Amino acid sequence: MAARVNQTGYRFANFELNLRSGDLLRNNRPIHLQEKTRLLLLALVERAGETVTRSELQTRLWPNDTFVDFEDGLNTAMRKLREALGETAQNRLIETIRGRGYRFVAAVEQFKIEEEAGDEKNPVLLPVVRRGRRILIGLAAAALLMAAVAFFLARPLLFQRPISIAVLPIHNMTGDAGREYFCTGITEELIDRLGRMGGEQLRVIAPSSAYAYAKTSKSTGEIGRELDVAYLIEGNLQQEGGTYRLDMRLVRVKDQARLWSSIYDTSLKEKFAFESEVASSVTQALSLHLPELGRAIYQPDRSDAHEAYLKGLYFLSLRSKVGFENAVEDLSNAVAIDPHYADAYALLASTYNLMGQYGWMDTEQARSLGWAAAQQALSLDPAQVEAHNALGFSYWYYQWDMERAEQEFQKSLAIAPANVNAHHWYGILLMTEGRFKEADAQMRKALEYDPQSKATRTNLGWLYYYEGHYTQAVKLYQQILGESPDVLGAHYKLWYVYSMMGEKERAWQQFQWVIHSIAEPAEELRLETAYTGGGYLAALRAYTLKNDLTDFSIPRCYAFSGDQIDALDFLERAYLAHQPWLVYVPFDPAFAPLRSNPRFQRITSVTETRQNQ
Repeated sequence: MAARVNQTGYRFANFELNLRSGDLLRNNRPIHLQEKTRLLLLALVERAGETVTRSELQTRLWPNDTFVDFEDGLNTAMRKLREALGETAQNRLIETIRGRGYRFVAAVEQFKIEEEAGDEKNPVLLPVVRRGRRILIGLAAAALLMAAVAFFLARPLLFQRPISIAVLPIHNMTGDAGREYFCTGITEELIDRLGRMGGEQLRVIAPSSAYAYAKTSKSTGEIGRELDVAYLIEGNLQQEGGTYRLDMRLVRVKDQARLWSSIYDTSLKEKFAFESEVASSVTQALSLHLPELGRAIYQPDRSDAHEAYLKGLYFLSLRSKVGFENAVEDLSNAVAIDPHYADAYALLASTYNLMGQYGWMDTEQARSLGWAAAQQALSLDPAQVEAHNALGFSYWYYQWDMERAEQEFQKSLAIAPANVNAHHWYGILLMTEGRFKEADAQMRKALEYDPQSKATRTNLGWLYYYEGHYTQAVKLYQQILGESPDVLGAHYKLWYVYSMMGEKERAWQQFQWVIHSIAEPAEELRLETAYTGGGYLAALRAYTLKNDLTDFSIPRCYAFSGDQIDALDFLERAYLAHQPWLVYVPFDPAFAPLRSNPRFQRITSVTETRQNQ
């Protein structure tokens, strides 16, 4: 007979922490926790009812790392833990002991798992009392125990954490740079298929984080650790005559073992819809028995419609003016070839929305075209997630209808809880309403699935700016720009942060970087001359001479230079012209001195729907 092994777990509220598997379950549903968050929870639960000091937690979570920013790391881990536990102001499981540490205040029950060694799928649960609670003995308890055993034996996957996986960008080895779009499109579609199939059993990393490793010399282990995933999917596209060969493989990160591989040969003129086949093969290799998709995934009958869609995906991912213009052209071609292609309409809607926000299309034209494309997508497929996202974006940014915008993002998340765009844009909406805690939760949820996203990380830093956490914002922006010095949004926001901190020289450096990126050489020289003659405030006032109502930086330049009345005049004229960027104004700290002004209150009353909760 195999030896029997005893392991311990803890139950509290409607949670169960299983130390054998490391899983946290809530109502028998697994919750993903990163390693530091899991260690923090364990440290508190083990000493429930006692105060655990911050120094004790430092020793527990970072025993050998003297270089880690402990304060920031612990605050981040605690924030993620509170989010995972679903804490509210009325329902606290963890109490903060100011100046000392934390105390776990929920009642905790300890249990033991007795099992035969090597038999991980058939645990027997033996209740054990902790902290004065009596052991239940008798037939009723035995009946309950047997029922629990039967339940867990029937559903062993509940004890597993969601399996984490990333699809790395498919390598274009054809020698034809024109096939990059094909590799990008297939990568994104495969990620989409896995995300739709996996549900709560599979955590799939979003495309933008995967593309951070498009051209890297890092090993499989390094990439896996940085993305916090257990498995990677890799692929190569090669060409032999008129045939394209796609070599796909599933690799386990911890030992680089290849668990599955397959080769697909096709002509690009043929219908090429292998993504579902690959996704099914991968999930089988991971021993996941997943339900069928709730709805069929539409496949266009004509390959040229699919090819145009893949090109649109590729160009949109570039996030450049030329990329957006090419995406519009290709996606318009896709829906012209196949008028029933809902996914192409939805992507076209988001492209128009973003072009208007970036200033690369007239805002009213962008709103109108984006709205029409989203409505057409939903008429073809009412569950098209990106179309709901596009409507949510339009309601929020262009129409200032916060309630309907929130409803659309919530519809998206009800259909696809892991949708990154929904979490990200919903988080920005909440930030502009002053609902900072909710915004933080949404942005961090987006980063759970897209940890390398520069856009989401940049906007998380912007949230820090709105909250007045300037030092935290600076730290994050310096990290982003250290990785990618050309992220324009990070330079913009860092300029705002330094201005609010009174760091004029550093603010000028960021302002100068922005101007160099967006202005004509003559304009750049004019502002540098103003700075040389009168310093940072003179440069700000020189910039306002543009008097362009579409430029959201001008009222901030007035505010940063202390010209609050001029800032108010500009905001009033922008309001009369219905400039969409006014959604950012009500809670921007740059305009805090104006909030008691009746004129400012009239301007922001349309966009401001509720106060910070």
